[in-house]
Amino acid sequence: MNNYNSIDLNKVKEQVLEFCAIDDSKTFILNEEVSFNPLQIKKNLRQSDEVIKLLNKGFNISFDGIENISDIFENANKNIVLSTIELSKILSFHNHCRRIKNKIDEIEDDYLIKDYSDSININEDLARRIGKVVDINGGIKEDASEKLSSIFYEINRNLDSIHSLSASFISKNNAYLQENNVFYRNDRVTFLLKNSAKNKFNGYQYGTSASGLASYVEPEQFIELNNKKLSLENDKQEEVNRLLKELTYYVSLYSQLYIANFDSIMMLDVIFAKGEYGYNKGGIVAKINSDNYLFLKNIAHPLIASNLVVSNTYELNNEYQGIVISGTNTGGKTVGLKLIGLSVLMSYLGIPLIAEEAQIPLYDNIYIDIDDNQSINNALSTFSAHISNINKILNNATEDSLILIDELISGTDPKEAQAISLAILEKILELKSKFVITTHYDEIKQFSFNNERILLSSVGFDLDELKPTYKYIENSIGMSNAIDIADRYFDSKEIIDNARKFLNINKSKEDELLEKLSIEIKENESLKEKLNNELLINKNLNLELNQRLKEIDDNKNNIYIEYKKQLNNYLINIKKEINDKVEALNDEKKASKLFSRIEQLKEVEDIKEEITLNVGDNVRLESGNQIGKILDINGEYANVSINGLNIKTNLNKLIKVNQQVKKEYKPRQRMESVSMELNLVGKRVEEALVILDDYLDHAYGYNLKTVKIIHGFGTGQLRKAIREHLKTNKIVKEFENGDIYDGGSNVTIVKFK
Repeated sequence: MNNYNSIDLNKVKEQVLEFCAIDDSKTFILNEEVSFNPLQIKKNLRQSDEVIKLLNKGFNISFDGIENISDIFENANKNIVLSTIELSKILSFHNHCRRIKNKIDEIEDDYLIKDYSDSININEDLARRIGKVVDINGGIKEDASEKLSSIFYEINRNLDSIHSLSASFISKNNAYLQENNVFYRNDRVTFLLKNSAKNKFNGYQYGTSASGLASYVEPEQFIELNNKKLSLENDKQEEVNRLLKELTYYVSLYSQLYIANFDSIMMLDVIFAKGEYGYNKGGIVAKINSDNYLFLKNIAHPLIASNLVVSNTYELNNEYQGIVISGTNTGGKTVGLKLIGLSVLMSYLGIPLIAEEAQIPLYDNIYIDIDDNQSINNALSTFSAHISNINKILNNATEDSLILIDELISGTDPKEAQAISLAILEKILELKSKFVITTHYDEIKQFSFNNERILLSSVGFDLDELKPTYKYIENSIGMSNAIDIADRYFDSKEIIDNARKFLNINKSKEDELLEKLSIEIKENESLKEKLNNELLINKNLNLELNQRLKEIDDNKNNIYIEYKKQLNNYLINIKKEINDKVEALNDEKKASKLFSRIEQLKEVEDIKEEITLNVGDNVRLESGNQIGKILDINGEYANVSINGLNIKTNLNKLIKVNQQVKKEYKPRQRMESVSMELNLVGKRVEEALVILDDYLDHAYGYNLKTVKIIHGFGTGQLRKAIREHLKTNKIVKEFENGDIYDGGSNVTIVKFK
């Protein structure tokens, strides 16, 4: 049921392995299971964060050359005498333990990874004992003991005598030798004598040459030296065996300690590998959010090349229970769904993410259903496997779980599939589990559009280029664009024309409204992006000029005048550009948003002299005409009472006025006319609430019974603030969503008392 490989977790692990030095560390990472224990998750994240901080400071540590020699220690426990090579490996491992412990101990901060250093125990007496007998290459040292030193002395003297006598023998008996060399047979010195001379020297024969023309002979004068040589070699081996047996015993005393040392070092290698992976990728460590808030800002998929990947921002706060992603095929729906799940699992394992910011909730489990579950062994169809897996999910998921489903139901009749999908979605809502689901079905889109607990989103598609943009767009409806894509490939335009006819015949009013809303949202997003770009330019100009003001303190007034001149010139150009755009637009709604942008720019244009504000002063907001009184001032912020509403705002957004504040609420007298609706789309929350109070006042004075407040989708913050404010308004009886033909949750219908 929890097939994490379906979202490519193992492929990410394989990337982390590149930063591991120890084979056992690589095995550990590949087999490491995701823990949903909050303490373990927080520990994993903190350790990776510590490593990245250390790497940024230039700290580094090498785990190269370390191998697992636990089997050697286990042999020592079994009293199996260790060889000099095995002892040299222990000595090498001991040196690595000491080096790593000392390096980690250099860290001054209170880091968790220092716990692993503290757990590394080193016995210098054992290392000294091994180092006295064995060198680093596994050779035995001649001075390992007094007795061994004496034996080596005698061996060397004996060898000198053999070499001297051999040279003399070869020189005197050259005529009888087949070859002028010394040969060893059974570890004894012999010479290859011609057969005609083999009996000339009393001694022993040790066989003939390959040709049969000569024999290996040990002359009589070499017998005593050879006997002594073998005796000394035997004495040496006995002393070496004694020393090795003694060392094996000492190793057995500390074997468990060094086995534990390896486990600590292996874990350090694992932790540093994860940290180095994040450091080299330019990644960050996610923060745990205890409020069940998921936020991934400009996150990139770790398995897509950096020159091809498209970064997106995904957000699932407590206002919504889940996300439904719609849009064209190959547009990035599944990639986005996988990336959300992958990011959570990577974070739980302590693997950094490639993002600007990441906040991850603590789920009790993650349940995944991606359409790769068809089972041949169980003779299940795609549909059956899909249903079987979702059934398991619904039986196990809780309100603390995260459910990821790629296409709710597929592989069967579309009408029945949509019906089952809706039923499953309602069940998930009932379970209160968090979820991310992708879909093509219009019924699912309509259901999600009308459900306040679901954030309906889509992936972008460029209709001009007929290709996906891979951009994730919140509060939007994605269309399949199948006919538009097919138009690019079919030679016959008749096929496409007929397809469009069949599509239009089967369209319901809801489908048409959904399509209309989708187009409108895309147009608004495009306009929003353009205006945001303009605001960014304006913001950058402000930052640049503010920096200049700080740097040139002595010439503050002159810089201020220059700043105002440049900013006003810029605003004149911007307003001219926006006015030109407005003239070219026929859509009243788009024009209204552009004019709203002009009004916002006017706020920036109205640069004021610095005026000291005090408690009790009468003031108005830059963005409105309502007069209020300052209740208290805290630093750069003030609480202002306007028409009975307390508003917290920055002091630099207040204008001091001499007009007195109305002390009590009175409905306005009936006016000549008042609109039945108020459009607050694009307004900031503070500004919108002031305008809303003024409008309700007018409408109530005109004896209207019902009005419509238009606030749009946006981030949902404006809609939420308006509805909270309506609850406190003494003239409001009740409010509700508009119906689907009147804008749905895009508007709020207000009824007066």
